[in-house]
Amino acid sequence: MALLAAAVAAVLVTRRWHPPEARPQADSAESTLLALAERYGCSRDRIVVEPLAGERGGHEVTLHAPPSFDVAGFVLAVEAAAHNRGERVEALPLAEGGGYGLARLEGRLAGEPVRVVVLGERARRRPARRPNATHPPRLAVLLDDAGNSLAAVAEIERLPVAVAVAVLPNAAQSSAVARALGAGKREVLLHMPMEPQPGAAPGPGPGGLEVGQSPEEVRARLDAALSVVATARGLNNHMGSRATADRRLMRLLMAELRARGLYFVDSRTTPDSVAFQVAGQVGVRAAERDVFLDVVAEPLAIRRALERAISEARAAGSALAIGHVHPVTIDTLAVELPRLEGTGVRLVPPSQLLVPPR
Repeated sequence: MALLAAAVAAVLVTRRWHPPEARPQADSAESTLLALAERYGCSRDRIVVEPLAGERGGHEVTLHAPPSFDVAGFVLAVEAAAHNRGERVEALPLAEGGGYGLARLEGRLAGEPVRVVVLGERARRRPARRPNATHPPRLAVLLDDAGNSLAAVAEIERLPVAVAVAVLPNAAQSSAVARALGAGKREVLLHMPMEPQPGAAPGPGPGGLEVGQSPEEVRARLDAALSVVATARGLNNHMGSRATADRRLMRLLMAELRARGLYFVDSRTTPDSVAFQVAGQVGVRAAERDVFLDVVAEPLAIRRALERAISEARAAGSALAIGHVHPVTIDTLAVELPRLEGTGVRLVPPSQLLVPPR
């Protein structure tokens, strides 16, 4: 495998947006997927087509779906298109849900392997990095969902200390994991459960922040969570696609974070999130997620997502990537992150990417 620097250049060459006038070969897998995406409400300017990593031929199609997109209808239509050709494309689970990861399909269509990922956001166009910027490009990596296993701490310690970890307050071993991770220089965040959109399964778990809660309830739930994840220097949302879109609830939360001197990372599980904006207004230092590393929790997909994060850091000056404490994610990052040295991109903890309050 080529070094990440070379891989980034390759991604920039091969990745492409499909403008409305682009017309792939008729009756190909690509043309079929693009036509179905449009039929169910996703315009071509929101679709990215790339070569399928690790395969000879084939395509990976990422839909940055608008809120009106008919996800269920699209999934059924893709499955039916493959079935009608005597092939098979099936829906598979996603590692990141809660409003961001909407669907994943894999299989064969029109004689070639395909992967389709539907995301609940538009790909952002961040401003280019200023040539006179004082910092080299910086990349922060945050791993969510720690707290279920104390044994995972030893695996996490294989990663550079700049990699931060967010600990759930309602998992089986949350308190012990938070203490162990916070004993060194690694940044620990409270991975605060927040209300998702209706129907999200299995949900954020008990003790979460919900729309309509009183200031006293928000304070009590935050106090309870911080008593478990006592080493937290900041907080990010676990799920929360409904909660982070609610301006009143976010104002209550940010007031509490400001009083405690904690920073906030918006995981951006919904394009409707106002959390980052409200943090700045209330006076809380904050950052927001640019790339999810393991929406598809497989090594090649994680490498490609990391390449995108590096590319984003080079273009905009910084990027924040969020993954999870899955073994495959840790294994992949343990190999790839040391290769950043010499590429000009510096790995930093999230606290070094925080935007000061306005």
